[in-house]
Amino acid sequence: MHPLMALKFIPKLSAPSLFFVMVVLAMTTFPAIRATHESKETHLSFYAHDFLSGPNITDVAFAGIPGKIWNYDQFATVYAEDAPLTEGIDLKSASVGRIQGMFMVTSLDGRNSYDMLSIMFTNKEYNGSTLQIQGIDKQFEQHRELSVVSGTGKFRFARGYIMCNTVFVDLPNAYFVTQCNVTVKHY
Repeated sequence: MHPLMALKFIPKLSAPSLFFVMVVLAMTTFPAIRATHESKETHLSFYAHDFLSGPNITDVAFAGIPGKIWNYDQFATVYAEDAPLTEGIDLKSASVGRIQGMFMVTSLDGRNSYDMLSIMFTNKEYNGSTLQIQGIDKQFEQHRELSVVSGTGKFRFARGYIMCNTVFVDLPNAYFVTQCNVTVKHY
């Protein structure tokens, strides 16, 4: 039989019928996939080291309102970040990975930024895995919470939150340390 003749035996479905079939397949297939993988909850704690100036600068403003000083409290200032993450508060403690991404001051009073960041793990246990962080950062409050919206590697389908707590401030050297406590559910 010619391959095109087989098309005569396939029933013609209207668009609503085809949509219904696809919905039924999706509803029956995805729960089966999810049921075979139990979700896990993982708790992580590490420290981010931000340098705002000097030879080890990790946060750089690259856009803002023309004629205004691009600063952490200036509306519409956009920063790129690439900061080290460590197990302990000391920068020389064991490396966990890096936090990379960008954030923009989004409130007119300069108090909040919108963060889009990736935590890129390089430590032995999670090497190559990432967590995607997104949300409003009340950047001048000591305790802040952001969403974990996704992940890769060992954190596929991750959902959760990250609690950020400023634990060290060295204003003369523009150096800040933030403790990050992450809780994620993933498969």
